[in-house]
Amino acid sequence: MVKPTKITNSIRSLRFAQGEMTQADLASRIGVTRQTVIAIEKGRYSPSLEMAFLTAQALNVPLDDVFQHPVPSTDQGDKHTKLSQQAGRFVDEVRKLKGRPDTERLVDAIDELKDRPDTERLIEEIRKLQGRPDSQRLIEKMRKLLEDQ
Repeated sequence: MVKPTKITNSIRSLRFAQGEMTQADLASRIGVTRQTVIAIEKGRYSPSLEMAFLTAQALNVPLDDVFQHPVPSTDQGDKHTKLSQQAGRFVDEVRKLKGRPDTERLVDAIDELKDRPDTERLIEEIRKLQGRPDSQRLIEKMRKLLEDQ
């Protein structure tokens, strides 16, 4: 069994933000097979530095928008910091999709809420919903938070 890499990536969402680029299209642009793109997207394979730069160039974004590596925490006990970092990464992912009609309102709602004192509640809600396929539920939660103002 292949050990998953610690490097995460946003290739799938960035491909869709680029006019729904296929895995085969991306593979062709960076000079690898479609299976290699699949393995990278799923975190089963870490690309070479050169391939990482080629991928970022093909997607027209900076390298750190495509690939992320976890930063070791200096304070393991700081729950708020960890949650803020998780929420920040999630917000970054959503912002990458800005401009698409289905995410524009969500990004605007997040921008309005980021400095509110009840942001901790927002972080908890995002944490509960992150990774679930029902993103519509997240949008409904965001609307409810806006209505509670």
